[in-house]
Amino acid sequence: MFTKFSSFISTALIVAGAASAAPASETQVIKRGQRRQLDPPLRLCIGFNYENCITAPVVLDSCLDLVGFLAGWNNNVSSVEIPLVLVCTFFDNFSCLSSGTPDNGDSVTLQGDSYPSFLSLPSGVNGVKVNFDNRTSSYLCSLNF
Repeated sequence: MFTKFSSFISTALIVAGAASAAPASETQVIKRGQRRQLDPPLRLCIGFNYENCITAPVVLDSCLDLVGFLAGWNNNVSSVEIPLVLVCTFFDNFSCLSSGTPDNGDSVTLQGDSYPSFLSLPSGVNGVKVNFDNRTSSYLCSLNF
């Protein structure tokens, strides 16, 4: 229990440090204490077609909730730009919680690319599209190999 809590606090401090240390136009990717700049950065946008965007922090393989300075984007994300080196999953719950069933629609996984609208996103299930507009509460990104 203490180990999980310590890990959570360490991750939170790393995210807070990345958020405060990075200029607004850069996304820092943190892996084992190493910071790297992404170009282009991960951008979360409230409007369609990349309007009203924020450069979002990325901690590889760690869940980030849309709270604190990201709270204005909670349940408001309508478009994103994901660096090609990443694959990101967006969840409609905090803590990246999902039922684990791909067709449940409580999460959507996107390859690095630009997505001008969350109204119709690929769900990964038989080509079915999912409306994930204004539903994101947390996200998790990994390197896309």
